[in-house]
Amino acid sequence: MAKKPVAKKPVAKTPVAKKPLPTKPAPQTAVFRSRVTAHPYPVKDSAGQVWGAIPANWGTRRISTTFKGKDFAGTSDDVLYQANAWDAKGYDVAVPAAATYRVTMHFADDKATSEGQRVFDVRAEGRTVVRDLDVFRAVGQGAAHRVTFDVRVTDGFLNLDYVKRADLPLVSAIEVQSTVPVALPRPAPRLITFAPGNPYTTRIDKAPLAANSDRLAAALAGQVRNFWGGVAATNAYGFNVAFNVAPKGTPRIRVGFHDCQNKRSVPSGLYDGPGHFVDVPVPRGAVAANGSDGQMTVYDPAADQVWDFWQMRRNAGTGRWEACWGGRLDNVSKTIRPVYPAPYGASASGLVIAGGVITADDVRRNEINHAMNLGIIDVSRWDTHSWPANRSDGTQPPGTAIMEGQRLRLDPTLDLTRYNLTPFGRLVAEAAQRYGFIVTDRSGAVGVATESGAPEKARTGVNPWPVLLGGEAYDALKGFPWDRVQVLPPDYGRPRG
Repeated sequence: MAKKPVAKKPVAKTPVAKKPLPTKPAPQTAVFRSRVTAHPYPVKDSAGQVWGAIPANWGTRRISTTFKGKDFAGTSDDVLYQANAWDAKGYDVAVPAAATYRVTMHFADDKATSEGQRVFDVRAEGRTVVRDLDVFRAVGQGAAHRVTFDVRVTDGFLNLDYVKRADLPLVSAIEVQSTVPVALPRPAPRLITFAPGNPYTTRIDKAPLAANSDRLAAALAGQVRNFWGGVAATNAYGFNVAFNVAPKGTPRIRVGFHDCQNKRSVPSGLYDGPGHFVDVPVPRGAVAANGSDGQMTVYDPAADQVWDFWQMRRNAGTGRWEACWGGRLDNVSKTIRPVYPAPYGASASGLVIAGGVITADDVRRNEINHAMNLGIIDVSRWDTHSWPANRSDGTQPPGTAIMEGQRLRLDPTLDLTRYNLTPFGRLVAEAAQRYGFIVTDRSGAVGVATESGAPEKARTGVNPWPVLLGGEAYDALKGFPWDRVQVLPPDYGRPRG
């Protein structure tokens, strides 16, 4: 006879302690300080504090050292007044938080001989804070003069501007510090965020060199030396790319095709298959870069997609956007190899152009924290390329020239103070020592490219590059030590497996 099952008394469960959710560490805070002078190299004051070299975004390369070695009455910090930046346009100081900042400006007029010869206003955040500044009237020629004021900043940049009244404004040094502790600065944001380990944000100052580095580097230095007056190009007004961000919800359009290369038919993949020209969120007010390349990047952060277009333009008849070539990359933030599927995209190497352009904010922050795209004249043949590139338009026999995608750096042991670099050139050199260059295109001159100023001009009416370069683009890299460039092995940084 089957036994009747006995009901078991339920066992009380011991409550399991829940694992506490991780909490974000509180941001570190401190008084923010930024100190810079008109010297072309860093200097120390009497307290041992380091003052940085003249920033690229002071809007001038005109440095006077008339007062070099001079002893100034009324100060123990003579070095702060021994160099002057003439015709300075202003200064955009990157600050880490919304706060009140104290600005101390240092002046020593080395030319004026009477009152009224040099007079200018100082504006901060669009408001005049110093009116009719006349250093000679205040202290005479060759004497130290300081002006201090407080200003509230809420947008990440303290904007200083000088308004000429008589002759050219000049500045010797500027100190900015927060009046209260603020969160410490974070790394400057990039135009596009790729996955960790990508070649643009990985430092290479300790990387090994290619066996033929010396020979390839010598050939590159020759390309600079023998063309365009021996100065590499800075493509700030053409042969660069206009970067346009699509806000969430931007209507998507079909980009037309114009046959600038006489293909005589619509290439596959633009509207069928992957549909690179379909459903593109071109934002309202978007612009292409100036020049024959007419390059445009459209970035949709919400969808994690990016497009590069070549010869992008408005159709004269319909007003609709159309391009000669281009491509789309999906899952941008998850990619370690930022290239478009071959043969799409706008660079000859397939690389996403925005990864390595020098941005206006790079210069405003006085730091380029990424590798830079480099165009060179002689590139290894079309059937050879180096990771992260996936193709090439080169013509030189393999082994005789640098490959597209190959990574270069400036000798990290080089003392840059030995070179008479422009402020912009020094920024490029510092980044080249840490992050290097990636060869992305074959071009008519060795050169780097900035982001186009056309989108900012469309928004504000002002192209930022005349001020940020502090002079002509064609000589912004004058004196750059191309003979000290080093070449990394092919496929350096390529993930294994």
